[in-house]
Amino acid sequence: MSYTVLHLEKAKGNDSGMSAHIERTVHPKNADVSRSHLNKEMIAYPEGIQNRTSAIQDRLDNAQLKRKIGINQVRAIRIMLSGTNETMKEIEKNKQLDNWCTDNLNWLKATFGEENLVSAVLHMDEKTPHIHATIVPIVSGERRKAKKENNTQTYKKKSPNGNRLCADDVMARNRLKHYQNTYASAMAKYGLRRGVEGSEAKHISTAEYYRNLHLQNQQLEQEKNSKQSELKAIEKNISSKKVIENFTNVLTGSKTKKLEQENEQIKKEMNNLKTLREREKGKLQESVSKLENTLEKQSKVFDKLMQYHPEIKSSLPIVLDCEKMRLSPIIIKNLLEKQEIHIKGEIYSSRHFKSFKVENIKLSIEYDQKDKSKILEIDGIKSQKWLEEKYKESLKFNSSKSNDVINNRIKR
Repeated sequence: MSYTVLHLEKAKGNDSGMSAHIERTVHPKNADVSRSHLNKEMIAYPEGIQNRTSAIQDRLDNAQLKRKIGINQVRAIRIMLSGTNETMKEIEKNKQLDNWCTDNLNWLKATFGEENLVSAVLHMDEKTPHIHATIVPIVSGERRKAKKENNTQTYKKKSPNGNRLCADDVMARNRLKHYQNTYASAMAKYGLRRGVEGSEAKHISTAEYYRNLHLQNQQLEQEKNSKQSELKAIEKNISSKKVIENFTNVLTGSKTKKLEQENEQIKKEMNNLKTLREREKGKLQESVSKLENTLEKQSKVFDKLMQYHPEIKSSLPIVLDCEKMRLSPIIIKNLLEKQEIHIKGEIYSSRHFKSFKVENIKLSIEYDQKDKSKILEIDGIKSQKWLEEKYKESLKFNSSKSNDVINNRIKR
């Protein structure tokens, strides 16, 4: 059966660790780096906001909250949206993934409010396509109250219409069931349906998933070493049996009936041992081969990161930005070596799902004194800001073109 996947989780602090995972400044071991350029940011940040963590704080700063935010108060809620692996792959194969993303965005905005939705990123570099969305739990209206106690004192009530930060209201049990029902209705057109209500299956957090993955890698390594030790022991045992066989061949010169019978029995045992040895050796070699392939695939992630530049920690954000713009590996390598190049052709914006034609533009790597990090600039402008301006220009051009078409039809 094909089921929807909808998971909500409260975030702690500024949630910068999850921001690094979502924005791929740090690659998880289960992600295929060669497909990371297919990931898409589906929400445009406000002017001057560069990442998810800053977007969360910007929403809080502009929400006109009356109360001071507590130290341990939940500032954001992570939402993961997906479906059964086979169905999601079928949606991707049928080129319906863009429509699926649009319907997910519409559901998020209608359910939690467009202003509260500060980030939504599609991940295509893991096993199953999925969306990581982030909302800031700004609500209004009366607070949920405990049972009334006998109290003769009265107090002046505060206005219930003001905004307040309250994750408990958003994550109330009846609300969670409502989310699952409405999300399943929105996804029904793609063959996805709601999971079994009341199921005892539990969702594990992202951090717990990667801890389990690390433990699994250690267990695979230990199992591999154990299998190799068993294989060596069997080979040593077979070698000892061969010595016995050579000794019995000497004894066959004797014509006594007893020795001939013993020799025949030893030969039968040796044949059985050889057959058993070959069978067990084949199984062990197959098992070791599978374990080695698993470890090799997981290590390729790190090999890929080192392909472009040895200073991977400082260069990785530049490489990721270039891959999102679908620049070729040669251009990326030249940029990292020369720090300034000129190109022509097309630059793709994953945030706007659009390509822009360029003629002899300058790409350069600069050092941002404020953020203390390397940044990518296009014609002297930060790459994301440059793409945003190009997108706005294209909107104006298309609008002007549409008006010209309408005017020509009216004249006719």
